[in-house]
Amino acid sequence: MTRNKRFIQVAVGTALTGLLAAVTAFGVAPLAEVEPPPSQRVFESLPLALQVPESLDSFIQTETIRRGDTLAQLLARLGANDPAFLRFAATDPVGRLALQMRAGRTVQAEIDSLGRVQRFTYRLGGLAEAQTSGSEAFAPLTRLEIVRDGDRLSATEDTVPLERTVEMRSLEIRSSLFAATDGAGIPEIVAIRIADIFAGEIDFARDLRKGDRLRVVYESLREQGSLDQPEAGRVLAVELINKGKRNEAFWFERNGGGEYFSFDGKSLRRSFLRNPLEFSRITSGFTGARMHPILRDWRAHKGVDFGAPVGTRVRATASGVVEFVGQQRGYGNVVILDHRNGYSTLYAHLRDFGEGIQKGAKIEQGQTIGAVGMTGRTTGPHLHYEVKIDGAQVDPMSIALPDSQPLGREERARLIAAVREVHTSLVQMDSLRVARFQ
Repeated sequence: MTRNKRFIQVAVGTALTGLLAAVTAFGVAPLAEVEPPPSQRVFESLPLALQVPESLDSFIQTETIRRGDTLAQLLARLGANDPAFLRFAATDPVGRLALQMRAGRTVQAEIDSLGRVQRFTYRLGGLAEAQTSGSEAFAPLTRLEIVRDGDRLSATEDTVPLERTVEMRSLEIRSSLFAATDGAGIPEIVAIRIADIFAGEIDFARDLRKGDRLRVVYESLREQGSLDQPEAGRVLAVELINKGKRNEAFWFERNGGGEYFSFDGKSLRRSFLRNPLEFSRITSGFTGARMHPILRDWRAHKGVDFGAPVGTRVRATASGVVEFVGQQRGYGNVVILDHRNGYSTLYAHLRDFGEGIQKGAKIEQGQTIGAVGMTGRTTGPHLHYEVKIDGAQVDPMSIALPDSQPLGREERARLIAAVREVHTSLVQMDSLRVARFQ
């Protein structure tokens, strides 16, 4: 029985082997060659209509303008490739405002899948710049908007409403003014303005002591309905106790303008600021003879050179009227301001000019008139600054600068009433702070 079973297994195995061999042979056997059908060409007219879809996928992109940016560079970072938009911005009277690249400003654009700009929004002017210096109201803040409709671009400039709130802070100085204000959540620009207000009284690099106290009231500005972080506006009142001495300042509006006074009615502002830059160093002083760095000969230097990075803000040292704006030989880009009582100031080697700087324009003290540059004959970025009295050049660093106009009787009474109100708020704020931390 076992033997027969083994015989059957051998027989089956042999049969399977033969079958597999047959299948294998069938699989590799060449197929009979069949003649392919003759090739034919068919020609048929078809209507061709390529149309750009009415609505393309798009995305919203926001970018901050960098120092030295051009509109083309900004569009590239926004993800746009739109020569038609650039041509429009260069030729349209309103669209041309897009070429005013102000570092730090924010631009928003809607870009479609073809890289074309569908909507471009650019706020013209900073929030703090929108304040009217002599009023609780604000100067109109405008926004440029360029919109695409098919192949057509159009530009509009509209007014942007502002919201204003008042912030109050009280703090103790442990190391420096900027460290203390930063720890209290006070914007850096507010600390800079406090330093400017007391510049004639306090050396903030040397005079501050641990334990000095600061109370400040300042404006906070935001576009109406915006969720963006607010920007700091004007400092309304500040009180700094330094080495036991109380230093006070209050913003007071008068004659369509405004300035800072102590709480007892003494003006803290001279008619002229000593320095046209907030942060700088003097690289060349006023002298009757110096070796010219380019011409290599001895000649008078009837001004002061302030070294600073390209793009540093240049501010008017006094209120006045623009007498000249443009280029002057070795001075490059120049602004000359005419002030009262025979005073004038000159600002040279500017990279560009501030907004609204044109001949005949009225300028407020501290207003931006341009930015530090290297135009004209210069070996590096700096501002050349001159002061003239009745046409004669004088040393800006040594002359006695004129004081602000004193308050009249009615103005003084109004100031005292306003100071009492804000002083009460400062005392209440400090009381609340003490109660909170007890």
